Amino acid sequence: ASTQTLEELEAEALRTGDWSAVEEREKLISKRNSRRPQQCAVGLVSVCEKNLGLYECHCVRNSTMTQVLVNR
Repeated sequence: ASTQTLEELEAEALRTGDWSAVEEREKLISKRNSRRPQQCAVGLVSVCEKNLGLYECHCVRNSTMTQVLVNR
């Protein structure tokens, strides 16, 4: 099954009145963001690697990341 986007979850919550899935997704997003505190400038994306139990993050150009993914 495909994962719903946050927007899809919100639309469903508006229809049903049940916001628990939206709240759970927001908790997961917040948890993920707390592990990756580095904010990158516009046009850059944060790339993180786990090294000896710690996350090391670096900002790279979106185009560079796209090239890496396309070449896989």
